[in-house]
Amino acid sequence: MTHTVERGYLAINLRRARHARGLTQDDIAAMSGVNRAYVSDLERGRRNIGIDCIGRIAAALDVPAASLLLPTEKIPGPRRPRPT
Repeated sequence: MTHTVERGYLAINLRRARHARGLTQDDIAAMSGVNRAYVSDLERGRRNIGIDCIGRIAAALDVPAASLLLPTEKIPGPRRPRPT
């Protein structure tokens, strides 16, 4: 699976904005008309997102859509399995 830099920015910015507002993934999903699993995948950089959906999620978070794509200091990569 390919992770783009922009997906990483979106993942971090979405999670930070959601936490800052005390919202759950279910809250964002309901307010933006998407599935909770989709929000989870976005926060992990696993899904591609269309511009219209960025707009709906940004509106749910009450942030400018462009703010979800701003560069951040850390970009998440693929998660590694925990040792057992």
